[in-house]
Amino acid sequence: MKLSKSRQLLWLAIVLPTLSLAQEAGEEKKTKNEFNASFNYQSALHFFARTDSLKSSGIFPMLGFQLKNGLYAQGNFIFVQNSMQSAAYTGTALEAGYRFPQTDHFSGNLFFSRFLYKDGSTLVQSALRSQTGANLSYLNKILNLNGGLSLMFSDKTDVNASLGVDHLFIFNKGMNNAAIALAPSFTANLGTQQFSNTYLERKNVLGIPVTQQTTENITQFNILSYEVAMPVVFVKGKCNLAITPAYVIPQNLVTVAGRPDLSERGKNMFYVTLSAGVRL
Repeated sequence: MKLSKSRQLLWLAIVLPTLSLAQEAGEEKKTKNEFNASFNYQSALHFFARTDSLKSSGIFPMLGFQLKNGLYAQGNFIFVQNSMQSAAYTGTALEAGYRFPQTDHFSGNLFFSRFLYKDGSTLVQSALRSQTGANLSYLNKILNLNGGLSLMFSDKTDVNASLGVDHLFIFNKGMNNAAIALAPSFTANLGTQQFSNTYLERKNVLGIPVTQQTTENITQFNILSYEVAMPVVFVKGKCNLAITPAYVIPQNLVTVAGRPDLSERGKNMFYVTLSAGVRL
């Protein structure tokens, strides 16, 4: 599962804003306190296209609320299933933040997320403890421009960023209090990678050649993945259904010669996210 931008699930970053826009297209926008709940399934779990060896999928019930002043909180309860286990609870992702008032051209949010994983979790990102950051979108009729920047905290601190574009299509003509929205998107995910490089170095000590092992810690800021997605959302009154097929391509996988246990596992991957929700 991609608990990034946290916005921790990719479908939260794309689908929920799409739902809001689709609803606003069919009814006058109202400012009020709002409760939302959804049930979500993701066919292949990944973290910037990094995966475990079990080909896991996941189920994520979500509960949340937003005050009319823009403050919000939500919790995602993570159940992982694979060849070794069947829909086992593995952790909770909690998020709180502030959503900026949406204008004709800008939307965005500030957030802080806390991750509570069970010991022995097989998720690639289970070492991640918390994350904080901001997302901002510039909306227009041609291409919406999306950007995000965050800090991710484990035993080290990593910087992550995302840059992307999407275009929103809304179909509600002749539909009674309903709408269908499509939002094809392309996103590049970037971030720091921290690893060590160990090598043998030959030196002269008092004229005597000596070979010693040297380890250096390296931090690089690289592109981590590219992702193409096509959210399709149906909204009827306060209920919504969504399907998001996506294709993700990993970049700059860290590999250690002869040590697959220390190397990142990743490959080009097609996956689908399904969601059913209600907003009250």
